[in-house]
Amino acid sequence: MVRVAEGDETAFEILMRRHEDNVFRLAVRVFGGDADEARDVAQDVFIRLWENPRAWKPTALFSTWLYRVTMNRALNRLRMKHVKSFFSLSDVKEEELPGTTAADAPDRKSMEDEEKIRFEREFNRLPPRQRAALHLRYREELPVEDAAAALGVSVKSMESLLYRAKQTLRARLQQVNEKRSSNNEQ
Repeated sequence: MVRVAEGDETAFEILMRRHEDNVFRLAVRVFGGDADEARDVAQDVFIRLWENPRAWKPTALFSTWLYRVTMNRALNRLRMKHVKSFFSLSDVKEEELPGTTAADAPDRKSMEDEEKIRFEREFNRLPPRQRAALHLRYREELPVEDAAAALGVSVKSMESLLYRAKQTLRARLQQVNEKRSSNNEQ
């Protein structure tokens, strides 16, 4: 980052290549799987990093700071998206999740694939901060302390986000399974 602050384009490219996948994956989680929005956020994060490299202070781990910047940019974009849709007078309905209609769904024969799809669908319905907390902790395998720092919350708040997210997921998946069982019985 010191070299990036000095205008070293090669250092910036190395930094970007090293972290772009993690930034993108976190943004995808915040947007519930919307890769286009996530790409826009990731691009914005790196543009801002190039334009203002002195925003990072060496007191924090770079990756933790970058996750926090990504979360802030993604949540701001998500808020703006909601505000715009609120003020638009159209009656656009909430988009369906990919692969949930018969036309979109590939041939899913195995139970494992169906369970993964149900999990992803319910995961994407979680609030953005809960999705991000789970993603950072379990997919990126960050320690709770680092994930909390990346989200800009206390460790207790992070633990609470994780607990609520897991409880909500567990309950929703149980409901889906019970619904499927009752439909199969009829």
